[in-house]
Amino acid sequence: MALTLVLLFSLAIAQGEQTIGSDCDADSFLQVNSVEETPQRPGGSWQSPADLASVPRPQRFSLKEKVDLTIISAIPTFGADGNHIALVPDPVLRGGDHTASDALEAYLKQSPVFCTGPGGAHRAQLQWTPAHTYLLCDWPAHDAQAVKFEVFLQDAKGKALGSLTVQHKPLAKKYGTMACMRDIFVDTNPHHVSEVFSGPFKQFVEWLEFHHLHGVDHFLLYTFHGAEEASKEVFTPYLRDGLASRVHFEHYPASVLVRQHYVIRDCMFRAKNHADWLLPSVDVDEYIHITGSYIYPHGKVPQDYLKTAWDAIIKYKKQDSKKIQTIKFDRCRFARGAPQQLDISSVWREGGLQEERGSHTKALPKYACNVHLAMDPHIHSTKTLPGTSLKAERDMAIANHYRSPKGKQEEYGEKFTQLPDPLASVKDEALLPSVALVEEALRKRFGEDPRVLLKRLSEKRPPSMDEAARLSANDVAALPTHSLLQESEADQED
Repeated sequence: MALTLVLLFSLAIAQGEQTIGSDCDADSFLQVNSVEETPQRPGGSWQSPADLASVPRPQRFSLKEKVDLTIISAIPTFGADGNHIALVPDPVLRGGDHTASDALEAYLKQSPVFCTGPGGAHRAQLQWTPAHTYLLCDWPAHDAQAVKFEVFLQDAKGKALGSLTVQHKPLAKKYGTMACMRDIFVDTNPHHVSEVFSGPFKQFVEWLEFHHLHGVDHFLLYTFHGAEEASKEVFTPYLRDGLASRVHFEHYPASVLVRQHYVIRDCMFRAKNHADWLLPSVDVDEYIHITGSYIYPHGKVPQDYLKTAWDAIIKYKKQDSKKIQTIKFDRCRFARGAPQQLDISSVWREGGLQEERGSHTKALPKYACNVHLAMDPHIHSTKTLPGTSLKAERDMAIANHYRSPKGKQEEYGEKFTQLPDPLASVKDEALLPSVALVEEALRKRFGEDPRVLLKRLSEKRPPSMDEAARLSANDVAALPTHSLLQESEADQED
């Protein structure tokens, strides 16, 4: 069933249109953003019936001289989590130039911006979320089933600043646990990865099958202009089978972490009113493992534990499920598996918890968040009030992190996996029972011997970030300056 979804930024921007549709439930909950200035076809070089959004390059709304509101995405959401059209301002990384964002915040503090419907109906002030990650435009709940919304931005005196026209299809289904999956890319910056190439297409399919097997109901996949074609083969089966939906950004930010923040921030509000728990930033080399059967009353971890583990941890710790926003868990580094094998077939890990590169400080955790309560996501946590975050001990939950040891600069492949890894000296076979199940899932999904598939995908290369940025040069040139800054050491994801 086809549906037309449009988001118009009409501050000197004309309306564009994109049609997507599917009989699977995943296509029902997000709008497409499209603008006339964008030269690419929405969705990039390929489209799928499960494509949910094609987001144009960031759009600037000029509030006053040297004060702009730059929106990277806009998301209508209706339900128990709130009735809003969420505007996602362009992120600024720690160590970046905060001049523009500071000017915007100072302006909004003194000169609030309002959103209204046609004719000034239901006028409401744009409200920051607690950590100033989103600007929320409250919208009447009785419009939840509407297919078109006209949103006008005004200053306090009613002067027009711009407008948005949003069309979307109401929600068809809700999920228990969802996961956000960042774009597939090559990053040769030694500050970010410990091998030149890590076989991300292989990692993608085995990670997704493992986490679906263990209880993730739905995945939001992300692509960026200039790099989306390479992902088509591995994304298509999951989009086709209704396990995933895709959001495509029609430009390519040069910074790895800017793209990751785009994904995390966009994904959070796309999950609002559609999921209970969300994995916003777990990477394709990190496997969540519930190690403590004692959190379950019957003393046994179910196969689909990611459906129930978060509530079970809260209950075991005797906390209030209506207050806990985030559950954090540490990571432990494992050696990589061979190219023709699943990474979880590797049984060798380091003895302690993973450390930050270049120090003996424990690496920052990853987390699951309560979609109903969490508001401001980051890579390693959400902005929370005291008493709203829990930490799962190592004997309760851990993320097995399959990556090379620090400083190793080798291309992933047979030679890579034959190199000595003396730091991974502790044998741990806890995930071996999942190997055959994941392999069989891959065989059914791709119609190919899993060992042949994995070996082939391990040799598949996406375009480098430089190549993708060149393909998206026109869009990159239009981005706000602070989106293009290289991230500082403080922002590096380890």
